[in-house]
Amino acid sequence: MDIPDDANESTPIHCSNCGAFLGEWGELQDDFYRQARGTEAFDLRNGTIIKK
Repeated sequence: MDIPDDANESTPIHCSNCGAFLGEWGELQDDFYRQARGTEAFDLRNGTIIKK
């Protein structure tokens, strides 16, 4: 994900490989945490999903 340093909840986020629109930063964060709830196997750091 291509995430600007000053991203806020409504910042549009695009794929860093193909440029496709992925959603707004707030929505993407909410979705990630909803999917990862109950597990501590992944972390979202600087737009990268990291396996712990």
